Amino acid sequence: MKLAIFLSLIGASAVINASPGADVAPLILQQSIPLPGVKGKFDHVAIDLAGQRVFMAAKANDTLEVIDLKNGSRLRSVAGFHEPQGVLYLSDTKQVVVANGGNGEVQFLDGSSLNVVHRFPFAADADNLRYDAQARRVYVAAQDGVIGSIDLNTMGKLPEIKLPGHPEAFAIESGGRRLFVNVPKTDSIFAIDRSKSEVIGRWQLTKAKVNYTMAFDEVHGRLFVGCRNPASVVVLDSNTGGEVATFPVGGETDAMFYDERHKRIYVTGAEGTIDVVEQVDADHYRVLAKLLTAPLARTCLFVPELDRLFVAVPRQKDHDAELRVYQAHH
Repeated sequence: MKLAIFLSLIGASAVINASPGADVAPLILQQSIPLPGVKGKFDHVAIDLAGQRVFMAAKANDTLEVIDLKNGSRLRSVAGFHEPQGVLYLSDTKQVVVANGGNGEVQFLDGSSLNVVHRFPFAADADNLRYDAQARRVYVAAQDGVIGSIDLNTMGKLPEIKLPGHPEAFAIESGGRRLFVNVPKTDSIFAIDRSKSEVIGRWQLTKAKVNYTMAFDEVHGRLFVGCRNPASVVVLDSNTGGEVATFPVGGETDAMFYDERHKRIYVTGAEGTIDVVEQVDADHYRVLAKLLTAPLARTCLFVPELDRLFVAVPRQKDHDAELRVYQAHH
């Protein structure tokens, strides 16, 4: 058994493509935390830094998996959800927010007891969540082209923003008023004025289609858009919408993060890979490595404070579902 686990860890961190001259992989598998009994795919992942907990939306299992990073073990498996997809941890209110794809409900949970304290109905397929900490608003992407929002000051819903298709990943401009949203049905990105809750721009993609994931380099004004056809990331100027660069990534991308400090981009997809890409400058990018994970390990969370990447791995034929923890190497 020990030998099997050892070989599994080697395979999990195998580098199948690395840049010339790279002596050490840019990510090292540090820990693998098993989640026995969890079936099917995971969706989004969130972290409570102070409490050293990770929250995983186990969509097909209808549970929220809570991981104790201090002990490297599962703390709780919270049931009662309906295809949980989006998840946030709000450090200022000490609450967990869960978006349910099955019934469209967004739930606020007490951070200690994990009991539901607020419920907000949205259209079906409530999915991605983002938090605007300055305005204290939670944004949710839902079916039928809806971006909804909840004002934490009043704990009330705000007017919805309509789009011509289901919104996927989106990014908040912290130094401005814009919200950038992927709408893969139209192969385009929509720019929204958050203060007015209205669309102020639309940028059509030409170098790739089916745009699902997104990350934002606000300092250099670069928007990273992960596409599935072909499997690549298109880099856009966030001021003009112009396409300035592209680079290939693994198939069916579902999560992407930008590390501002180290100028890196991390991309995961259902093909079972992690792409690590270096930002040479605002318009030039270099693939550092492509690491093998596992089939359908599509979602991840990069935590800059820890310099770690957390990857949700669904149950495989030969082992339980797990949370893999990768330490970045520079």
